[in-house]
Amino acid sequence: MTTTENKFKEAYKQAVEEALSILGKNVSVIINSYILEKYSIRLTDTGDNPKLLSDALEAAIDGGSRIVQRRILRSLYNRVGVELPFAMTTNFEHKILTAKKEYEKASFL
Repeated sequence: MTTTENKFKEAYKQAVEEALSILGKNVSVIINSYILEKYSIRLTDTGDNPKLLSDALEAAIDGGSRIVQRRILRSLYNRVGVELPFAMTTNFEHKILTAKKEYEKASFL
């Protein structure tokens, strides 16, 4: 794994943890447990497959998932220094992967 990948994963982990903190410890634990049990992966390791995170948020908090997704996107894009797209609530998974791609591209320039 390259340094760029490690830096992105760390930024993603921090963004997810920050966003989940608004829900409180109990809900964060439920979401973490759900994704670990269902997919055998830690929540903060879903950067390569953000659909898993999206599914866990939907299962745990349903409509509130969009608020958390927006918070993750804002934090992640800010942390990696990539400009946030205007319509950030549509296709959460795509936006995460786009941030990763843009960050990797900028790191190689």
